Amino acid sequence: MRVPRTSRPELRAAVDDETPTVTSESPLRLLDDGAVVPVPQSSESLRPILEELLTELRSHRTRNARLVVKTGGKVLFLRAPDIDWIEASGNYVRLHIASESFLYRESMRNMEAHLDGEVFVRIHRSAIVNLDRIRELQPWFHGEFVVILQDGTRLMASRVFSDRLGRLIA
Repeated sequence: MRVPRTSRPELRAAVDDETPTVTSESPLRLLDDGAVVPVPQSSESLRPILEELLTELRSHRTRNARLVVKTGGKVLFLRAPDIDWIEASGNYVRLHIASESFLYRESMRNMEAHLDGEVFVRIHRSAIVNLDRIRELQPWFHGEFVVILQDGTRLMASRVFSDRLGRLIA
């Protein structure tokens, strides 16, 4: 049975059936929906394949850059980079954008996975912050930080998540 092709191809590397393990001498092949594409041996011939894969990964990341929030009988389309910070609120998260906030039915774990890790960082079990909105980090007791956003909002970064902020200043 053939699975219908989706908009995102699934690529996986495979070796010949005679050689069950991958070694430097075994020829790799890319499998894409049943089609076999030999992997080039030189780095210059790998460039087009890698550029295509990077383009696909980048387009996937930008697809997750928009959230659909239902509030007050309206449906709002919010861009993820516009979010200042996110806080946990029971089974929901509260999205803080400028002076407004919106409830969104999602767990913090799923929200963190949905957002771009290069733009957002989790600083507490109940807070995720847009890195572009951080104005200042103040060291606190026991390896914690006080995170001050551009609008003056003060958030506490717990010890568990402070290592992520520590990488920013290292």
